[in-house]
Amino acid sequence: MFIRCLLIALLLSVAVGLHAGELLDRIVANVNTYVILQSDWDDEIHFEAFVSVRKSADVTLDQKKAALDRLIDQEILREQMRMTDLKPAGADAIKKQIDDLKSEQLREHPGQSWATTLSQYQLTDRIVEEHVAAELEQFQLIDSRFRPSIQISAADVEKYYREQIIPQLPASDPLSLNDAAPKIKEILIQEKINQLLNLWLQTLRSQAQIQVFPAHHSSELQPALQGTR
Repeated sequence: MFIRCLLIALLLSVAVGLHAGELLDRIVANVNTYVILQSDWDDEIHFEAFVSVRKSADVTLDQKKAALDRLIDQEILREQMRMTDLKPAGADAIKKQIDDLKSEQLREHPGQSWATTLSQYQLTDRIVEEHVAAELEQFQLIDSRFRPSIQISAADVEKYYREQIIPQLPASDPLSLNDAAPKIKEILIQEKINQLLNLWLQTLRSQAQIQVFPAHHSSELQPALQGTR
């Protein structure tokens, strides 16, 4: 934290003698004294477009706002992680996720190298690794906080099977309730985790000091972000 703040201070001191158009980076948000830079925001936008197999140029204003919201939520969750004894994501887990990403991108861009695909999205191996590691660590925090308290009844599983699975089953490929139950239970657990996470983030945001200073991507983005503060 100290090193990052020092770098920001140096950046701002250098920028004093520059014209506005010459500023290399800028602060777009502050979360409890932690700064989010324009480059952080750009990386998040490009990474989301990358994993969604969507062109960066096609990203909408709402999607850009959502990217900044995610960065804010991620920093809030990082603060919570610092108060736990959770371990950082392991190298093997990170590599597995990246290998899965590479396989997906190969299917979407046959014959194209990984390096070329990253370049198209203005990404690097380091940026991808950092995003994957952060997502794994946040998942670990969220899962450990909520999963132990969630109870899914047999009736809930049967209801989901009857209402969601059976109508989609072809007559030639039946799937029994017993076979489907483990996956259904996990789906219901994840739905509950998402509900609890949204409520938790709302509480954490209400307790946090959040300032947003968007300007670069579009002047239209400023009104849309007023509710983020």
